[in-house]
Amino acid sequence: MRILIVDDHELVRRGVRSLLATEPSLAVCGEAVDGQDAVNKARVLRPDIVVMDISMPKMNGLEATREIKHLLPQTEIVIVSQHEGQEMVRNAVDAGAHGYVVKSAVSTDLLAAVAKVSQRESFIKAPQILGELDSQEVLQRSATFEKALGEKRKQAERTTALLGAIVDSSDDAIISKNLDGFIISWNKSAEHLFGYAAEEAIGQHITLIIPHDRRDEEKMILERLRRGEQVKHFDTVRVRRDGTPVDISLTVSPLKDASGCVIGASKVARDITERKQAQQALAERALLLDLSNDAIFVRDAADRVTYWNKSASELYGYSREEAFGRVTHDLLQTEFPEPPERITEQLRRQGRWTGELIHARKDGSRIVVISRWAIDRDGRGNTKCILETNNDITQQKRGEQALRESENRLRTLTDALESQVRIRTEQLEQRNREVLKQSEQLRELSHHLMQIQDEERRHIARELHDSVGQILAALGINLATVLEHAKNASPKLTQVLEEGQELVTELSKEIRTMSYLLHPPLLDESGLSAALNWYLQGLRERSGLKITKAMPENFGRLSREMELAVFRIVQESLTNVHRHSGSKLAAIRLKRNSRNVFLEIEDAGSGISPEKLLAIQSHGAGVGIRGMRERVLQFGGEMKIESEGRGTKISITLPDTRTAASSTLAAVPQAQAAV
Repeated sequence: MRILIVDDHELVRRGVRSLLATEPSLAVCGEAVDGQDAVNKARVLRPDIVVMDISMPKMNGLEATREIKHLLPQTEIVIVSQHEGQEMVRNAVDAGAHGYVVKSAVSTDLLAAVAKVSQRESFIKAPQILGELDSQEVLQRSATFEKALGEKRKQAERTTALLGAIVDSSDDAIISKNLDGFIISWNKSAEHLFGYAAEEAIGQHITLIIPHDRRDEEKMILERLRRGEQVKHFDTVRVRRDGTPVDISLTVSPLKDASGCVIGASKVARDITERKQAQQALAERALLLDLSNDAIFVRDAADRVTYWNKSASELYGYSREEAFGRVTHDLLQTEFPEPPERITEQLRRQGRWTGELIHARKDGSRIVVISRWAIDRDGRGNTKCILETNNDITQQKRGEQALRESENRLRTLTDALESQVRIRTEQLEQRNREVLKQSEQLRELSHHLMQIQDEERRHIARELHDSVGQILAALGINLATVLEHAKNASPKLTQVLEEGQELVTELSKEIRTMSYLLHPPLLDESGLSAALNWYLQGLRERSGLKITKAMPENFGRLSREMELAVFRIVQESLTNVHRHSGSKLAAIRLKRNSRNVFLEIEDAGSGISPEKLLAIQSHGAGVGIRGMRERVLQFGGEMKIESEGRGTKISITLPDTRTAASSTLAAVPQAQAAV
């Protein structure tokens, strides 16, 4: 049995090689120092089994496992890692590994794992996952995947007769699939719309063109098809080959065989991108007009209102419904500064007009507005509509009148005060600039110190993991080898070696726990959800707190800096709950939309006194709260603390800065699960 060893530490590779050498049927065919090196050497050496570490530079072990399983489906993977959490084990299984061994137990479990996977059986021995994922489930997942790959061509051949029902010359994309969701026909318009040639798409699962957030939609379609129902056209989103989304109108009909049994589905997709863009543009323009502080309305050639924005309702008191269809000059009882005919003539000649008008509100009060008119014409030069923008200058006009009346009386005082005001203003502006500069410098220093602290934690954690942890793993392997050779020697020596081996195992666990508390590697390798699961489980065991976490499964990845900030905020908040609140319950809620990430931490403790809450809200309180606030401000976010007698809730909003790389990494496991 030919084995490739993959680990970025020489001591661990040497220990694994020594351990494997005790089994005559095993032969080490090569070693690799990182994930990319493992893929390259596996391509050349074609090993039977790969013993793979997870935490490695260039490419981690999970990514390398996926690449190797894609290149060499018959090659078995045994993951050897310091991680014991169920999230990491599930990620390893989903990546294609059939074996998972914790490094602290390599001396006792590695040979057994190699023996199991060589027989196409699984070996998963991690305390937190036993009972939740058994070997049969792992083999069943793998067998189902491999069987599906083998059946793709056969399914395509069995369904070629259906191609006659597809109108290949249609302007619409026409696709057919079986009830398992695999594509069996793909016309020319589908090639043009989605970018995949027919030979590339046929045999693939329909999720090839379905975004991850629309997978439930596909399940609903398949369920209705199995009942023989037609899915009438509806608007949805699909994904092109280059990753860009495309808006489509989709109609789905069941395909039946000669006996009337539903055997698949025919999908007709029409590109509605231009229509959607036009609708979105209109909606955005309407929204922008509603955001304006000016009263804006549009009137047709007969001066009837066809659009009336929010500010117009606020200024004049008429709702949109009351204004629509009314002649504006009658509705507002307009008083013109000159004859309306002259204004109309100037508007037609120059295309725009500006002047002051007097209008009446719904309550009868009169206001003065500065009014700007602009004409919109059709292709023949005829008037389509007129855009009118009005700004209330009533107070301004009153102020101007009051100023004119008091100008003579105040001129002398103004000249004397002007010089004093200028001097004092310059002094205040200079002081304000100094304060702002000092505040900005202090904030930059705080951010810099926080970054240094985070990097130092990451560095120390990495040192503990890469140096101390790996040396302890190698020491454990060597002790196991010595113990194996010493079993026939002195019983006393055997006992001492076994005790030493137990001490090494306990020390390895302590070092790993210390490393994870400084900077959990799951945060970088598996993301925020896995890191929070690990931390919450440990805190529950240490503190007795009952902590719940609500986080969508498709939450995805954030930027590295934001994931660390969220993790630290949760960590600091739960530390405060444990130490100060007296609560035995805590809840964490995480969600996101297209713009923001939302975090809430809530307890059921004694709450915060009004005096202390006021101090916190005025940016006082302890170092922990200030540190959390600085992390939020680092991303331009907002933080709110609420406490009403019982319990405390911290609400945080952060702008979503997810990177494309993070999105891609988050999508890989979901895409494989869909297949």
